[in-house]
Amino acid sequence: MQLTAGVYFYSSPGGLDFSGELCSNTIVLKGEKLTMVDPGTIQRLPELLERMVADGLDPADLESVILTHSHPDHLEASPVLAERFGCRLYISRVEREFLSQSAAVFYAQHQFPGPEVVFELCEEGPLVISGLELKLLSTPGHSPGGLSILWPLGKLLMTGDLFFPGTIGAFNIFGGNSGDMYKSVARLRDMGGVEKVLCGHGPAIIDRDMVIQNYRALFAEIAAKKAGGLM
Repeated sequence: MQLTAGVYFYSSPGGLDFSGELCSNTIVLKGEKLTMVDPGTIQRLPELLERMVADGLDPADLESVILTHSHPDHLEASPVLAERFGCRLYISRVEREFLSQSAAVFYAQHQFPGPEVVFELCEEGPLVISGLELKLLSTPGHSPGGLSILWPLGKLLMTGDLFFPGTIGAFNIFGGNSGDMYKSVARLRDMGGVEKVLCGHGPAIIDRDMVIQNYRALFAEIAAKKAGGLM
């Protein structure tokens, strides 16, 4: 659905229920062309493209895909999009190294993503795509090279799985780190002016009051985890 001017949000049916088959939320930004954040799984891709068309978006206009991290529920469909539409796939350099080195054995079991997939490696800092002036932020914790994406003009922050509405992301998984998670969440709290936050799972956080309330919940959770020894 169109969330606001130039921003389309396609939520995963699973929401914050992680007990079943996972697929991430997907975000599409409309500039001169289309930029997608986290296309999700191959299984969900036909439905995602249908929803885009229903919103008046032409998937053939897809120019770029930015990946917040390398977990299959976020990245799996990206090679298909690159092959079908010729779009570029952006991932952080650290996350690409993680994907091809320490995580290679795990991903090889799933034949994912395949050696033929070409990624554009990016670093923290400005990224201009389709006339949109974005800012990439290094936010490890859920994965070593996790990215959050800030669109200052749209007052929009996209966090991947760093945190969700009401709770931080998982760090007790391969590549996760609690200390990095806490620092990254604290860093994003200082992104002044953000009025909308779109996470990798769960509903949209759509106004400034909700953004502030969510950070309060996150920091209460972090304080409780630290008190319990999860440093």
